[in-house]
Amino acid sequence: MLRNTPADVVPEVLMERREEYNEYLRQLESVRRDVVKRLDEVDERILVAVGERRDIESRIAAIEGEGIESTPLPSEISEESEDVIEQDDVPRLRQLVYVLAGHYSGITALDYDPVSGFVASGSLDTQVRVWDQGVCKYVINGHNDIVRGVQLYERFLLTASNDSRIRMWDLSLLDSIQPIASSDSTTPPVTPTICRRVPPLDLCCESTFTGHGDAVTCFQALAGTLISGSGDKTVREWDLTTGQLRQSIDLTWATKDPSKTRARRGSGCLPRGTDTGDAGFVGALQFYECALATGTSDGALRLWDLRTGQAHRQMFGHEMAVTSLQFDDRSVVTGSLDGTALLWDLRMGRVMQSLEFGAPVTSVQLRRGMAPECWMAASDSMLHHYRSDSMQRVAYASDYGLLNDRQGVGAVVSRIYCQDGDTLISGDIEGIVKTWKI
Repeated sequence: MLRNTPADVVPEVLMERREEYNEYLRQLESVRRDVVKRLDEVDERILVAVGERRDIESRIAAIEGEGIESTPLPSEISEESEDVIEQDDVPRLRQLVYVLAGHYSGITALDYDPVSGFVASGSLDTQVRVWDQGVCKYVINGHNDIVRGVQLYERFLLTASNDSRIRMWDLSLLDSIQPIASSDSTTPPVTPTICRRVPPLDLCCESTFTGHGDAVTCFQALAGTLISGSGDKTVREWDLTTGQLRQSIDLTWATKDPSKTRARRGSGCLPRGTDTGDAGFVGALQFYECALATGTSDGALRLWDLRTGQAHRQMFGHEMAVTSLQFDDRSVVTGSLDGTALLWDLRMGRVMQSLEFGAPVTSVQLRRGMAPECWMAASDSMLHHYRSDSMQRVAYASDYGLLNDRQGVGAVVSRIYCQDGDTLISGDIEGIVKTWKI
């Protein structure tokens, strides 16, 4: 090829050919990337189609099983046409199991462990209580401000508060600090310094996670990891075993553009939330492996990658601060001070259904199943339920079988817990916790 080319020109010719080949390779790489991108888009569309097909199949199965007329698709139904059962119909849950009285003020946090049967509750009175079979087993006075979160985790109980701390209590040690029953014997104990009637509560605190500069408004512990959100506008990731901070994510930059949010100016809440322990700059969060979802005071739902600490999706629908959220592999439900609960499609990134309540939605739960099933507390005395397959909303009375105000008759439900199984836990502004069978 270069036989008739002068020797002094050969290097230049070779360089030109090299550049031509490199340019050709760059073009091939660009084409390859374009093909890969298109394949990813096709895969995503296939996943969406498969998810929609499963939803349609579950609806058909429900219709055939119940023998009812077909239900219109979400795009064909309006909020006015939703089947809402009014309170006059007096719908009731299957059974009220326990009425748990002990708190002196409204309930701000609930959790339930189906294995041990323990119920944990936190309150505006700064107390945390653990209940077993309708009886208060432990009382923890480990915070000096409103309790914002409780979670039963293995043999531990994690609590968070407006005092900017998260504390992890070893429940197996709490029996040792409960008051010792009085005895008729006048003989003093042999070792009075060891057999104190009430040893210090801090002896049962396995770890205290400090570092947030304001109230800890929400948290979750899972698989050795703790994620917390705070009024200091950060989300922090901790190692539950060592207590060490892994990373801190500043959310300020993600919420600084008001043009991308529907939240009304001046409609948000203080960074630490309301006086009743709702919302905050980071009002709610949940994570699974590397996926993190947050709801913030600008009304936005954001999805994050914990490996990079970056938000990869932002979804706007609420006009005021998000108070609570929960997701599974297909859906997210969010509640807000604007009086709405939104059910989102994770794959499409859009709202599937908007539920209007006219008063702040303070707690939402997503019950796992073939179709999304939501429970909500909405600043009234009802337990609100929504099934996406039948598009039906039901408001259950929360005072069934109760006789007096101290038992929570007519009290506003502030928190609700219902995930797997047939147990539902509710807490109201009077400090009453109730367990139900649904």
